[in-house]
Amino acid sequence: MNLKKEERIQKLVANYGNYSRREIERLIKAKKVFKNDKLVELGTKSTIDDKIVVDGKRVIFNLKYDYFLLNKPKGYICKRNDLKNKSVISLINNYKNRNLFTIGRLDVQTTGIIIVTNDGKLKNIVESPKSKIKKVYLVWLEKKITKKDLENLRKGIILDDNYLTKPIEKIKIINNKDKILIKLSIIEGKKNQIKRMFIALDNKVINLKRIEIGDLKLGTIKLGEYQTIIQSQIYQKLGLKVN
Repeated sequence: MNLKKEERIQKLVANYGNYSRREIERLIKAKKVFKNDKLVELGTKSTIDDKIVVDGKRVIFNLKYDYFLLNKPKGYICKRNDLKNKSVISLINNYKNRNLFTIGRLDVQTTGIIIVTNDGKLKNIVESPKSKIKKVYLVWLEKKITKKDLENLRKGIILDDNYLTKPIEKIKIINNKDKILIKLSIIEGKKNQIKRMFIALDNKVINLKRIEIGDLKLGTIKLGEYQTIIQSQIYQKLGLKVN
C-alpha cells in the first residue's frame, strides 16, 4: 500500500480510520470534517500525514490490520453500537482498542461465519456488488422444498421490493422429510435476502447458518469464538490480491 499517495478524504478515512465511507460523507456534508484545521468538501484529497479531525476527534490511522473469523451466535448484532443488543465485535479480546467492524452483516437471529477486521479497503471490496464472492448457508425450513421451488430458485426470486435475485446455481437438499434442511450459495448480500426469498415461495426460514465466505470456512470454530487469520491468507481465500 502506498500511504503517501493522496486519496479522497472519505476513502482514506474509511480505509484506515474508524469510520465507514457513508459515515464520513455524511459528516463532511454536515461540515464536521477538517484537514489541517480547514473545513473539507467531498472529494478533498489527503494523506495519512495530514491532521484530520472528524466531529471534534482526530483520526488515528490503523496501519496494521487485524483479521478474525468469528462464529456469530444468536442475540448479537453486527453494528458497533446498539442500545438493545450486544455487538458481535465485543466478543473479540481488546476490541475497544482495535477500531473493529464486520464485513457484511448477519441479522440478530442468524449464526455462522463473519469477518471482523479494521481493514476498510477489504470491507469496501467484499461488500461491493461487483465482488461476486460466494456465501454458503445451511437453511432450515418450515415446509418441504418442491421441484417448482428449486426451479424458481435457479431462475431467480422476485423479492417484496420487486428486486429479482440472481439465479442460485448450487442447491443441495440435505433433508426434505422432517427437519427440512438445504444448503445453498449466493453471491449477493441483500438485507435478509434468504429469508425473503423463501417468504416469496410461501415458506419460512426457521434457522439460518452461514458456513462459508469464498474459500473461508467456519470449520471447527465454536459458537461465540474466533480464529485469527493473516492478511495474505484471507485475501487469497477471498480470491483477492493484496495491494
